[in-house]
Amino acid sequence: MQFMKRIVFMLLAAVLAFAAPVDAAPPSPIVPPFGLNWGLTKDRLSTLLKGANAKVVERRMVAGREAWNVEGLVLAHLRCTVFYFRGEGLDEAELQYQDKNWLENDYNDFLNQLRTSLDGKFGPGKLIARSKNPLPDGVIQTLTGYEWVQPGNAVQLVFFSAENPSEVYRLVSLHYKELK
Repeated sequence: MQFMKRIVFMLLAAVLAFAAPVDAAPPSPIVPPFGLNWGLTKDRLSTLLKGANAKVVERRMVAGREAWNVEGLVLAHLRCTVFYFRGEGLDEAELQYQDKNWLENDYNDFLNQLRTSLDGKFGPGKLIARSKNPLPDGVIQTLTGYEWVQPGNAVQLVFFSAENPSEVYRLVSLHYKELK
């Protein structure tokens, strides 16, 4: 009987040794993209954008925050970046990816590549949305979203699609957020 207990204990120890990573690095901190910092002022961001030959194409208010749509930041398939400010400080950056030549599978592949990269940086993401709904006007709307949360910060990865027989709109967006 004692022999069986030792065997079970050794098997359990072996399983736990393989299940737990030996040198698991702590997740990277969630920070804004492009080497920016939370709380960055509008004036400072404006100066940085000019230096990068990027242009603010629209400024608007969204849910009590000022939002700047910026074009010209160079990343593959990046259509637009939206910077959000609470007061004078940066508290969210949204990267919008789109390619007119991509099919649905290309968007799915891109989404999965980003998700794998984010899982590697921040640990496993959580599924926060998955739906495919027909709307009354004949449009099929698809939404898939994942989230990575750390104390004070989050990243959300979202795929949105709206399709009818004659038109298709698809977008992958990556939201870096300071949580307050």
